[in-house]
Amino acid sequence: MLKPIKGNPGRFLDTDSGKVINISEYREDDKYDTVGIVGDGETIAEGTQYYFFRDLVRKQAIDTNFTQPSRLGAGEKMVVDRIGLSVEAACGNKLVIDDDVLKIISNAHLRINVNSLLLTEGPAIKYASGYGYSGMSSAFGLVSGGSILNIGTPSPAAVSRLLKTQTLTAEHEILGMLTFFTRNWINALFHGSVGEDYVPPVIDTEIVLVKCWLHGLFKTAVNK
Repeated sequence: MLKPIKGNPGRFLDTDSGKVINISEYREDDKYDTVGIVGDGETIAEGTQYYFFRDLVRKQAIDTNFTQPSRLGAGEKMVVDRIGLSVEAACGNKLVIDDDVLKIISNAHLRINVNSLLLTEGPAIKYASGYGYSGMSSAFGLVSGGSILNIGTPSPAAVSRLLKTQTLTAEHEILGMLTFFTRNWINALFHGSVGEDYVPPVIDTEIVLVKCWLHGLFKTAVNK
């Protein structure tokens, strides 16, 4: 956690490491990575996991700005104070059906580890990025009745911050896991009553891209 140092404007004490950080050397920015969920009528099997920050092969700058798997680049430093998810509205010329956005956000669980230790975890709906969309969609109104597309308020300033900031360097290994759990307890609710068992989400869009954002104060190797 960063604590202002009295009488030293712009300087903060990192209470975890004991180091003094000069905020003037940093800029507000994001590190991000993208995973692809293949749909086209396919079911996301229970227990399926997608990994952020780890698999970078063939990804471009629009997909990720990590240059090495699970680590910041040499000389880079970051103070993370917010973590978010966003679902892309399109992949190339393929529009994402709004129902699929709701299915993913409502069924997924996010966990972020730093050096194999838990930083934060919870249902995907908890992690608003501030970069989402707001309002009602009518693009697939006959299919979904005009579902809401956003995760929370589309304003970074309105997104809640981590209670405890996390300082990252190239020495830290970071991994994000988006998991679709087996939820047998829901099936038990239906047994003996009228209704169907819990059915894992079936994604109709051919591919849905999900981005994980690490937002905070960032320092590159040339910021000295």
